[in-house]
Amino acid sequence: MRLKGVVTTLTAVVLVLGLGVTAHAQLAREGTYSGSYGWSVSSTVHQLDEGHIFSQDVYKGTFFNDQGKGFLHESSWVCPAISELIKGKGNAQGHCIVTDKDNDKAFAVWKGTIDPSAGFNGDYQWTGGTGKYTGIKGDNTFRATLIGSTTEGRGLLKGEWRLP
Repeated sequence: MRLKGVVTTLTAVVLVLGLGVTAHAQLAREGTYSGSYGWSVSSTVHQLDEGHIFSQDVYKGTFFNDQGKGFLHESSWVCPAISELIKGKGNAQGHCIVTDKDNDKAFAVWKGTIDPSAGFNGDYQWTGGTGKYTGIKGDNTFRATLIGSTTEGRGLLKGEWRLP
């Protein structure tokens, strides 16, 4: 009778531990994607001269793959950056830490141009990652716009990835 109780307890423990471990989703070795990135930005702005601004920025938001699933769908993006504008036009550059639902991360480096008449456009490259994104590489583009005079915006992302 006592052995049956021990076996039942051990079975329950194994089931609980087994259910607590999530399996990482498989990722194809390469592919393409497109989607939308809703973001907000917080900035520390420094006025250098009349019409000349330098800022330290952090863009944060969520990416939604156009397929409604797949590569980085519903992932968190945190992108620290620096921007320099002269009379409203200029350049920005930074990095991104992208975290998916499994807590795996992909890292990117990006650069872009800011022009009120053309928007905020640029490119980024995958530089590495953790878990399923270890060794990721690939070239990508973005087009972004602010929403009115807020600190929120949206970006359209498009690109590719390759794994070793």
